[in-house]
Amino acid sequence: MNTPNNVHGTGLMLGQTGILLRGPSGTGKSVLALALLERWEMMGKTALLVSDDQVLLSAAHGHLQMHAPETIAGSIELRGRGIVARPALSDAPLHLVIDLVETLDRMPPEEAFAVELLGVGVARAPVPRAGVIELSHQTLLVVEAIRALAPRPAKL
Repeated sequence: MNTPNNVHGTGLMLGQTGILLRGPSGTGKSVLALALLERWEMMGKTALLVSDDQVLLSAAHGHLQMHAPETIAGSIELRGRGIVARPALSDAPLHLVIDLVETLDRMPPEEAFAVELLGVGVARAPVPRAGVIELSHQTLLVVEAIRALAPRPAKL
């Protein structure tokens, strides 16, 4: 394994999908992460925090892996409350990058749905940051991005 790169973001494992939320401070990464964790928990599905604020990324054999720095594992900031604990795991695969962006594009171009990290291509979804759209709309965009990862059934 190579030396992990420290990325400003929040890593989650929702069901079988590893997600990295990226964006500048104050764009709503932690609130969106907590909302997604709660949604998956309510459905009785796996919902685990990898890391909040810092995620260590590594690449091996064409796949990306997220790692939690030991000092912050299992902790996430909820502004207005402080640091709260959530069920967590220290390592998870990365399947989808959610970039919190400044605008809502009605029909993003196809190239907006992929990104390269550490030389590995990964699915991406641009999601407007907190304050541009409501949390419920953000959540729907993430859910749809996860659905888009699943293989499509063959047409008959």
